[in-house]
Amino acid sequence: MIPGSERTPVDLGSLEPGTHLCAFHRDESQLARLAETFVGHGLSAGDQLLYVATDEQADALLGVLPDHVHTADAADALATGQLLVRTFADAYGTRRPDDLGTVADGFRAAAELARKDGFPALRVAAQMDGLAPLLGSAEEVLRWERMSTGLQHDLGVTSVCLYDVDRLDEEHMTSLAGEHDGLSPERAETPLASFLAVDEPWGLRISGEVDLSNRDLLHRVLVARAEVMPRLHLDVRGLTFADIGCLLRLHAVADDLPDDGWLLLDGGPAILRHALDVCGLGHPRLRLAP
Repeated sequence: MIPGSERTPVDLGSLEPGTHLCAFHRDESQLARLAETFVGHGLSAGDQLLYVATDEQADALLGVLPDHVHTADAADALATGQLLVRTFADAYGTRRPDDLGTVADGFRAAAELARKDGFPALRVAAQMDGLAPLLGSAEEVLRWERMSTGLQHDLGVTSVCLYDVDRLDEEHMTSLAGEHDGLSPERAETPLASFLAVDEPWGLRISGEVDLSNRDLLHRVLVARAEVMPRLHLDVRGLTFADIGCLLRLHAVADDLPDDGWLLLDGGPAILRHALDVCGLGHPRLRLAP
């Protein structure tokens, strides 16, 4: 049994920002499923995703990611920089750092860059096989994971550390599981809605159902995009349901925009315009494309 496997995996749909997760895999197909589930949920929530893995592992993720998000959405996520794929050497270097603070500084810079690029937060999925050789010992890996938990809580960076069970002994796996907030699931329900970044024109593609369970996610993504560019094009052709809370958040974001900003809803059904009018939620900076 994999240590910690008797614990219930976390619900990716209700993660608090800054949650530090781990997962253990026995083969490459299980690794791809774990990564796809974590990455797919993060993309749907509108966050930026960094996947740290070998080229082969990255290709495996991209092969299964369309099971969670549409193929076109996955390609767009790569094109817009919402999904970043890096090798371990690119992300962490190829030699032992002078101290773990150096690695933490890079982590902090990546989180800040995600926000500057218009994403509410950064999520990281990292294949950790290269960490022990880089840091020098299993004890240093545990120290890094312990420091990462506090750092990620402070920065609001959510991550999953992916470990190959064939490279670890049982005692080390148990210790690693104890340094994380929980286990990331291999399978999870597809989110009701997805909020994917678009940069030409700048904005967001909203699809699925927006209700009490996810309208706050929509709000945080809109705010993050508007902080970079206050003129947002919202592609809502794939929006199948929006409750009054969703409309209230659209109105609130529009109301907070500068005078020269706007939200343009493109492709929404006529009933969306009617709902905004009936609820008194029209706004000069909340526009509907003809």
